[in-house]
Amino acid sequence: MAQERKTIDFTSDVVDRKLCSITMDVEVAENIVADEIESVFNQIQRRTKINGFRHGKVPMNVIKQKFAEEAKNRAMENIIRKAVLGALEKESFNFMDFPVVEELNYELGHALKYRFTSECHPKIDVKDYKGIPVTKEAFKVTDRSLKQNLDALRKNNARLVPSKSEKVTNKSFVLVDYDAFDADGKAVSEVAAKGHMLDLSSKSTLKGFKDALIGANIGDEKGVKIEYAADHPNKALAGKIITFKTKVVEIKEEELPKLNDDFAKDMETENLEDLKLKVKEDMEAEEKRRQDMEVEKQIIGYLLEKNKFEVPASLVENQKKFLVERMKEHMQNVGFSKDLIEEQSELKDAKLKERAEKDVRLSYILNAICVNENLTVSGADIEAEKDKMKASSLEGKNEVGKYFIEEKKDIIVSLKEQKLLGFLFENAKIKVEEKDMPLKKNQA
Repeated sequence: MAQERKTIDFTSDVVDRKLCSITMDVEVAENIVADEIESVFNQIQRRTKINGFRHGKVPMNVIKQKFAEEAKNRAMENIIRKAVLGALEKESFNFMDFPVVEELNYELGHALKYRFTSECHPKIDVKDYKGIPVTKEAFKVTDRSLKQNLDALRKNNARLVPSKSEKVTNKSFVLVDYDAFDADGKAVSEVAAKGHMLDLSSKSTLKGFKDALIGANIGDEKGVKIEYAADHPNKALAGKIITFKTKVVEIKEEELPKLNDDFAKDMETENLEDLKLKVKEDMEAEEKRRQDMEVEKQIIGYLLEKNKFEVPASLVENQKKFLVERMKEHMQNVGFSKDLIEEQSELKDAKLKERAEKDVRLSYILNAICVNENLTVSGADIEAEKDKMKASSLEGKNEVGKYFIEEKKDIIVSLKEQKLLGFLFENAKIKVEEKDMPLKKNQA
């Protein structure tokens, strides 16, 4: 049995070489191509069975007539694979994936010529990842900010009661019935409603309804004309001028619970002082998360600024596609039209590509730091995380154990990321600026 040739003779030239890519021209002589095609014909003959001939004994002239195209294609694949690998080895280029072949030029009886581009991972020496300068604002919980959060908790647990005022105000909750009509006076039944509650203090309530209803009494009927944008998610309204004939059914207002021990017990705490302590602890925990996110953002920005290098274009393109799909999914869930989603995708293409490049470059930077500092996840780390989850989980130890088996790979990635961020935080030069926690504008 003839042995498949492991290497072939070829000539190659480097057209372009960068940190992460190489483009080469390759030429394989006509006689080598002819030999490879003949070798493929022999392989086809050995495995082919045609009625009237014994298995493997079909005449070669029949084989060549019946399988000419298949033999040519297989021979091209064999030659390209061997020559590409040989050319890359000659240039000491450690490729990521099999290269993209382009500009293929071949006719029977001639030499085979083609160009290919291959990519590799960049070899980087990550710089300046210790002693990163960071300025951290540390907001301290004050009596005023604590009171604001307690008031927000009361508001979230308020109940609606009949309004003391006989007229609708800008703080009223108004129960209305309304019918809708288009510009031709035709009913738009899809958006008509009975017993619909409008919160006139909310920014999301349409201004037209607010203007029409403020000052109204129970039983009053008001006309409200609204012009909707062409890209409105509700197709029954998009691009139309709709007139709503609205009737005030009830006027309600919020009744906030008193801030006392009874309210504290309703919030599953011992008493008012215990509730204040819990709210303060929650605020401090949220503030700690905010600080960590800000420090992480500054560290990542610094690493990207200090470590600029080329990354594989294919990885950037794949990451960009991921970002685009995630953006489309979000816009679809919010209710944007298909045309608007596509339009936004095209408008943000350049920004998403820039972000994708940073994402890919950051992954190389962080991985290099992990290698430099030997930051690995041990079995003990995994067991400690498992014990921590078992202590806090309501699902039971068996479910936690099952989760760690099924999601082991993702858990290791998460733990490694935690170790890396911990290392960067510990080695950063963090300047802390303590300030009073600012009040939220809509609640101040």
